[in-house]
Amino acid sequence: MAIGRFRSFVLDVNDLESAERFWTAILGWDLQFTAYNGQYSRLGEKGGASLLLQLVPEPKTELKNRGHLDITVDDVASASDAAVALGARVLKGPAFHPDDGDPLLEWAILADPSGNEFCVIREVHPTL
Repeated sequence: MAIGRFRSFVLDVNDLESAERFWTAILGWDLQFTAYNGQYSRLGEKGGASLLLQLVPEPKTELKNRGHLDITVDDVASASDAAVALGARVLKGPAFHPDDGDPLLEWAILADPSGNEFCVIREVHPTL
């Protein structure tokens, strides 16, 4: 039985507008939204596979993953525990985002046995 459902592939970018133009042209996907103070943009079909562009300040280095999988789950803590039982490591335990008292998501950051990062995510308000 699966722990969760594929949500999106997340790609770190340094220029969100340029990345939106590039990836919408490459994939032919519509821009679903730009959200949370212009930090994220999602391309694809609502409810389907998507590409999430995430604005980051740091340039690419050889030591940082620039892309990772997001996996939608019903329970972040249980999904994290199940992933750990399969060989994952928890890099950042369950937390809310944003943490301003009205969160959109609950999430945790894990790494697979090879060190590749992925996030397990539960939507607090299922709108994204």
